[in-house]
Amino acid sequence: MNTNRTTWIVAIITGVVCLGVGLTSGWFGHRAYMINELESAFEGAGEDVDGDTEEADAEEADTEPAGPPEADSPDDGLFSYEVTGTERTDTYKDEDCGETYQPDGGEFLVVTLSAENVGDSASMPAVDPGEVTGYTEDGKAFETHTGICSFADETNPGNSTEYEVVFDAPKDTEFTVMELSAWEAPDVAVIEAKKA
Repeated sequence: MNTNRTTWIVAIITGVVCLGVGLTSGWFGHRAYMINELESAFEGAGEDVDGDTEEADAEEADTEPAGPPEADSPDDGLFSYEVTGTERTDTYKDEDCGETYQPDGGEFLVVTLSAENVGDSASMPAVDPGEVTGYTEDGKAFETHTGICSFADETNPGNSTEYEVVFDAPKDTEFTVMELSAWEAPDVAVIEAKKA
């Protein structure tokens, strides 16, 4: 009986040792497998990151303002635009809404535009922020003043209207081109600006 008991104890100890060795070798084997897989997955990552960084730098260099857009078309599909005058002022009296405005530290650049309706129906020319942008020679973009009640007459096909748009800009800002696109216009007009 004693021999039988010893055999059982030896069998159990042998089984526990084998189980321990199996678990340990399995754990280390799995760990080695995972490390190998991770190393394989990230093997070319450094090269890809360097390549992506170079591409991103090249794209960023392309997106930096190199200057204003080219004045290539006075027509946005609804109106043909022309800058007829530009002036600087320290205050602006909004005749349409009856308010007087002060600039935020700079001056107002008041641009007078002439717009001829080249479309097929009555429409309003570009006048609001987002519809009119002034560009400096170095590519800085300025939107019209949001608080000033800019207004242009609805104009029938073949007729023209003249109106003002106002920019709050640092002193001595000069626009080289203006970008205009009426609310329903299919294209964007880019025209030369006049110096104040």
